[in-house]
Parts: sequence; structure tokens; C-alpha cells
Amino acid sequence: MIMKNLIKITLIFFFFITVAATSNAQDEKKCPMHHGWHMGDSTHTNDISCPMGTFNMDEFPFSKKHKKYNGHWAGIDLGVSGYVTPDFNMNFNPDYPYLNINTARSLTVNLNPFELNVNLLNNHLGFTTGLGLQISNYYFTNNYVMLKDSSSLVAFKVQDAQGNPVKMKVNKMVISYLNLPLFFEYQTNRYRRINSFHITLGVIAGVRIGSYTKQVYNNKEESYFLVDDNGNRIAAFDVEHYTVRDRGTYHLNPFKLDAAFRIGWSHINLFGTYSFTQMFQNTQGPELYPFTVGITLLGW
Repeated sequence: MIMKNLIKITLIFFFFITVAATSNAQDEKKCPMHHGWHMGDSTHTNDISCPMGTFNMDEFPFSKKHKKYNGHWAGIDLGVSGYVTPDFNMNFNPDYPYLNINTARSLTVNLNPFELNVNLLNNHLGFTTGLGLQISNYYFTNNYVMLKDSSSLVAFKVQDAQGNPVKMKVNKMVISYLNLPLFFEYQTNRYRRINSFHITLGVIAGVRIGSYTKQVYNNKEESYFLVDDNGNRIAAFDVEHYTVRDRGTYHLNPFKLDAAFRIGWSHINLFGTYSFTQMFQNTQGPELYPFTVGITLLGW
């Protein structure tokens, strides 16, 4: 729900800014008609409003002319996330079936409000840093629930009182990071993004600021059981609401360092990241490395 609301707000924000900027670009100046149109009473229409004649590119959203190097970090990104083994394999060890994810639904939103740029060479090559918030959603395909207070990462299946597997509408983990980019970027046009090619290489350092699991059940006010792979009931719990959120660290690594790559033309910006650090703390979970690929929805 948070992801959907962020996307809606972004699109509405961009729409109203575009309308406002276009309206401001129109003034009361007139321009002559060169085609000699006539009305029914033979009155010659000599002039009409000529908005494009006074159009100023600087007033178009996010197309302002820049005098020096301006990087591509600040903005709102949307990407697809996942994780792989050290062999870049997404088929995980059978001992960790609870980590199988639906990659198509596992979305990441980056909110990057601040950007600092340093020119290095002729305002074409520069260094960019800033600050950003990353929110990653990992949708699990199976009906496992992970425990947050165990000595290492562990999960159990969920069954109802009759011993039937419990189907969930949603079963996911949400992780939030505060990010610091360290980028080197080359761009062909330092004046305007609307007519420029750019390529960016660097790293993103991050610190985890929050994490939780979320399950949405079809039924509430019922008792459910955690069951191990041998069918033994480990614990029982009650669900009072359809949605259950449980905040915890889940043995996640508190810090991360991602390799980052960005490339684009004009306002189209594609990006990708791959983590040098493990998703879970060493010896407390499987060795997995997160990645994200996506597009910038709105940049400034």
C-alpha cells in the first residue's frame, strides 16, 4: 500500500507541476496570423494568443539550464529487487525454502531528496553525493513465518487447527535504509538534462533504519500453528486482525555497500545496484547478496 501511494503521489505531483509551468509560460503577448483567416463577417483576424512564441525552457519542469555539472542522484526511483547466491544463482538451498520470492512483486522505492555536486573536468566529469531513503519489499512465495528472536534465521510453516496450510494474501519483508551515494559521472551536456547523455559509476553506502515482516491472512480471530518440516507443532498464535506486522532485525546486516550503475538520455535514467555485503549477518543466515534494477520516475 505504501508503494502504491508513493507512485500515485509522484505522478500527481509531476502532472500539476507540468500544467503550472506550461500555464506560466503563456503571457498576454500576441502574434500575427500569416494565413489570412477571415470570420463570417469578413473581419480579418490579425492576431491570436501565441503561447509557444513566449515559451521558456527554463520554466518547464526539471529542465532549468545549469551553468555547471549537475549529477543524477536526486529524485524518485522505482525498481525490482531480489537476491542471489555467491554464484549469482536465484535457486536457493532447499534448507531455505522460506526465502523464495516473487521477484516481479518485490519492488524498491528510492526517495533521494538531497544532492551535492563537484565539478572535476570541464563540467562534464564530476563527483556526486547526497542522501536518500530506500524502501525494499521482498514478497515470499511460501507460507512461512520467520522468527526475529532466534539465535539464527529460522522460519516455520503456518497451519490452521485442522492441519491445513494457511494461504496468505501477502507475506513479505520490508527493509529501509538511509543511503549515501559516492558517484563519478560523465555527461555530454552540462547545461540541460533534456538533451544530454550520462553514465554514472560508484557505490552506495547504507545503514538499515528499520525492518519488519508483514502477513495478510484471509481469516482473523483464529488460532494458527507454527509447524517444522517434520510436521511438529512448535508454537501457537492468535490472529486478531487480517494484517500482522512484526518489527525486528531478523539477523539482517545493519550496514551495506552496493556497487551502483546509472545510464540514461535526457530525463530517462536507468539504474542498477548489486551489494558487496551479505543481506544477513555472517553465520546467522544464508549467504545472499541483494540487487535492484529500475528506472527514475522523477529526477531533479
